[in-house]
Amino acid sequence: MAKLAGKQIITVDEMSQEIDLKRYIGKDPTPEQKKLFAELAIEQINQRTLDGKTIHNGKFKRYSKSYADLKGVTRDSVDLFLDGDMLGSLDAEETNKGVKIVIDGDLETKKGFNHHIGDTLPKRPWFGLTTEETRRIADQVKDAIPEEKSEGFTLADLQKALASLGLEQVD
Repeated sequence: MAKLAGKQIITVDEMSQEIDLKRYIGKDPTPEQKKLFAELAIEQINQRTLDGKTIHNGKFKRYSKSYADLKGVTRDSVDLFLDGDMLGSLDAEETNKGVKIVIDGDLETKKGFNHHIGDTLPKRPWFGLTTEETRRIADQVKDAIPEEKSEGFTLADLQKALASLGLEQVD
């Protein structure tokens, strides 16, 4: 079974996962890195779920024949999407150390919990990120944000500026 990243809370009232990005990128994350990580994390969870895969990379349990007929798909086409906004309700909050992925909304949280735990329907664990997924996303975030430039001029900048004014440096 794949190891989950960060601290995950799965209850009927809250589904969340808090990720300490410093642990994965090696330094305090910038607001831009947090925002990009959150976007990519939500995209990862949605894509995996729509592909019919559990958080542990297994296949979801099949739909019942009546539900598959209602949805107009085969029993193996499990993507946890029919109507409503469960997957669309994934959101992220910035924390001091990183981000917290949440399901926003009471009804959507309850639906997400029910699918994840299998309370009144087959268990289909879908919510959250594994450490492997988190590392992969953190690597993209780390590489996507350019290094901060230092303020001030270098000697080369000063020489170019002097040359553009028709002046030259004298030692």
